[in-house]
Parts: sequence; C-alpha cells; structure tokens
Amino acid sequence: MERFSGQDASFLYMETPSVHMHTLKIAVIDLPAKIPYADVFDLVRVSMESKLHLVPRLRLRPVEVPGGLHHPMWVKDPNFNIGRHLYRAKIAEPGGHREMDQAIAEIASTQLPRDRPLWETWLLEGLADGGVVLVTKIHHSLADGVASATMLGEVMNVERNHDDLDARNPTWVPEPLPSRRTLIKDAFRDQREQLGAIGPLMRRTVKGSVNVLKNMKHRATAVPYPFVTPRTVFNRTLSPRRSFASTSLPLAEFKAVKRAANVTLNDVVLATVAGALDQFFDARAEHLSRPLIASVPMAVPSSDDAPRTAGNRVANLFTSLCNDISDPLERLQKIHAVTSQSKEIQQQLGMDTLLDWSEAAPAGLYRWILGAFSQSGLSDIMPPAANLIISNVRGPDHPLYVAGARLRAIYSVGPAIEGIGLNITGWSYCGDLSFALIADADAIPDPHLITDALRGALDELQQATGITP
Repeated sequence: MERFSGQDASFLYMETPSVHMHTLKIAVIDLPAKIPYADVFDLVRVSMESKLHLVPRLRLRPVEVPGGLHHPMWVKDPNFNIGRHLYRAKIAEPGGHREMDQAIAEIASTQLPRDRPLWETWLLEGLADGGVVLVTKIHHSLADGVASATMLGEVMNVERNHDDLDARNPTWVPEPLPSRRTLIKDAFRDQREQLGAIGPLMRRTVKGSVNVLKNMKHRATAVPYPFVTPRTVFNRTLSPRRSFASTSLPLAEFKAVKRAANVTLNDVVLATVAGALDQFFDARAEHLSRPLIASVPMAVPSSDDAPRTAGNRVANLFTSLCNDISDPLERLQKIHAVTSQSKEIQQQLGMDTLLDWSEAAPAGLYRWILGAFSQSGLSDIMPPAANLIISNVRGPDHPLYVAGARLRAIYSVGPAIEGIGLNITGWSYCGDLSFALIADADAIPDPHLITDALRGALDELQQATGITP
C-alpha cells in the first residue's frame, strides 16, 4: 500500500463527468499469418497477462481516505481480474484511418471506473488492411509520458521471435482493502510529516522568485504569462464527448529543419503545430486577438534518475506559438527564443518547486481548489491559463513486437482539461513522428482539419530553411 503523490492525486481531483483525465496509448499492429490462438482477443489477453508483473501498478486500485484527510492510497486490488480491463470493438466500414480515429474518439469519451486499477485496453478489429489496433486508456494519475514510454518498453518485445507467453510469472498476492481506521491513522501520520516540509519549501520558493526578478531586466525576449491568452473555439467548458485525429510524418524532416535553423526538435514541433492552427483558424475565418499560448509538459528528473513505469514528475512550461509572425522561419526562431527563456525561468524557480508544493499542500484544500475550478464553469468567462497543450515524447527508434506481431505505428495523447479543450502529442517511433490530437467534440467536431494541415506546415518550414520537401 502506498500513497498517491500530490501530483498523481491532482489528476483524480480534476476529473468531473465532462473532464476525463485518462491518456491514450494506441498501437497499430500488423498480425502475422499465423497466431498461436484461434482468436486474436485471446492472444491479447494472454500476452498482457504475461507482462503484468513487470508493471506492478497495473494491479493497484485507488482507495479514498475518509473525509479526504489525505491523498488516496494505491492498494493491491483484491478482486483483480484482467477480464475487467479488456474489451473489443469493430471499426466501422470501410475500415480506413478516419474510421479508426472515430472508434478511438468513442473510447476516449467515457471515464475509467475507480473500483479497479485505472486502465483498460480495447482491441479494435476491422481495419481494411487486416491490421488490428490496441487502444489502452491509462489514467494520468497512474503514469505520465515518460513513465508510459518506459512501461511500453517493459511490456513489448524488441525481437519478433521472442515468445514469453508461456513463461512462469511471480505469484500475484493481493491484499485486503485497508480499514477505515487504518486509512485515517496513516493520513494523520503522513500529514504531520508533510507540515514539516512547508518552511524549507517556502524559503526555497522565495529564493527562486527573487532570482527570477533579478534576471528580469537581462531577458532578451519577453515570455508569455498564464491567463494572458486569446479566447478561441476550444477554450470553453468541456462537454463529455471527445474527437480524435492522428497522422504520421517523417522524423528525419523535423530533424533536418532543426539542424538548418539551429533550434531544438521541440521548437520545430511547436512551429509546425502553429502553422497548422493558422490554417485551421483561416478556414473558420477566425482572427486571433493575440498569439496562442501553449502549455508544454516537461519531465522533471528525480534525484536517482532511475527509469520508472508509474507516477508523474511533470512541470509545465508556457510558451508562445508566435501566430502574429507570418514568415515560417522568423516564427520558428522566435518560438526558439521564447521557449529558451521560459526554460531558463523554470530553472531559476526550481524545476521541482511546484511538485514539492503539490506534496506539501493540505490534501483537502488541494482537492477543493482543483475540483471547484473543473466544475465552476469559469472557463466560459475567464481566459484560460493556456490555449492548448503540446507534448513531444521520444519513443523507441527500433521496432517493437507483441507475441510476434510488429507494431506498425504508435500514437499517444493526454487529456483535454477544463478550459483547454485541445491536446496535441507527438510520439517518435521507428523513423516517424506520429501526432495524436484529442479535443472537445462540441468545439472541434473534426480535428483532422488540424492534423491534415501539419504536412503543409512542415513543408513551409523546410522551404523557409532551404530544404527541398
């Protein structure tokens, strides 16, 4: 039994009937000519069951503390049955990419139940080319992007012929759910330990803030501030329904622009998304009052920097997409300058300062603040902290296999949150940078208008940097 970290718990607290805090991990798989089971669904079940011991948290369920006295606990699920986590559905005819995306959107539109471990996997059949799709829904409280990438490496194989379906696994020993008395007693004990951290954390926060103010006059580039954002169609109170779109582009083209412009790969991703969103707003005849602000999740290293398959260690960097600059190269360079300055401010404040505050803050107050905002409807009145979320995660550069079947493509995306109804994630795999987009379906019924525009936006960047597409 272990307690949720403050940041892990925050993703539970933010959830409402219309704010779904799960992430999606999608694998498009080429089935071999023969599989060792009569039904591919049985193959998925046996394969996943053989790997569960490698990611222990997949068998832990949340247990709330009475009265919300502290963050919930992760407890071994005494009723764990993998059959409660596996589902299957059929992709509508003719079984193309758009039909696949629509099936994924429907899966994304429902929440995970909390009476079991916070994940489920869907097998989607019916692709016209004979492939299948595995869609895994993982609650954000269970893992962030870095942990998910490590998790993927644990449960997939790097060799086609590696077969561990019949391997003997450690015996699973569940535990009874803790009593009300135990939960309350442990909550008071842990709260006392938390209170002792507030003094040193306050001093460290003040010191970091002073460093930021001291260096303000030396900044060559102004940085954006949260809530100083334009209002767009996707910055509103969320509906329960989600729309989804995906596409893949050659990673080498992004790297070529990166080298030619002497910027980072993340800068190129941001500029490409900015160009695609320009086309989206032009098609809507919508004029932005100021440049879009993106929230960019950044991994916060731990003290031991050991690989982890669970938990969250994320800081959010705010940067401008510089939509007020029409020239693609000039915009890319400005995005690089702004993002570099924002990273410097994060380092001056301390990358782990906000993480530590999420640990030190009283759980009841933390829960109330996050939950109250998610349910308040203020998103229809006040500007959002950021307009959208953009992530870029480095995935494996070698093929992965499950039970001898090769993963053709991998997509991943985090949730849309209250007031920020658009999340775009790039995930690299085997020479491709695959983009997945999740949006509030009432705001953006067809997000392919954005993913289809990524190709043209990247072409413009290549031309602007002297590269022939």
